[in-house]
Amino acid sequence: MSEPTVSKCANPECDTEFRRLGEGKLFVRPTRNTNAANRLLQKAAWLCDHCCERFDLRFDRRNEKFNVVRTHRAA
Repeated sequence: MSEPTVSKCANPECDTEFRRLGEGKLFVRPTRNTNAANRLLQKAAWLCDHCCERFDLRFDRRNEKFNVVRTHRAA
């Protein structure tokens, strides 16, 4: 079973590629699935600097996936 990978921004309208930690925001959540060694697996997603100013990721536990949602920050 493969390890979680993050290759680009989770916002489907953004093409920014993941380069290194410290840029943007990384989200990691455990899943219900386990691998052959009975270790808990994780899902990971990343928002680039630009997108994390306007969006957030919410983890849908039922479908075990991240959803992009618009943030409501006070001005």
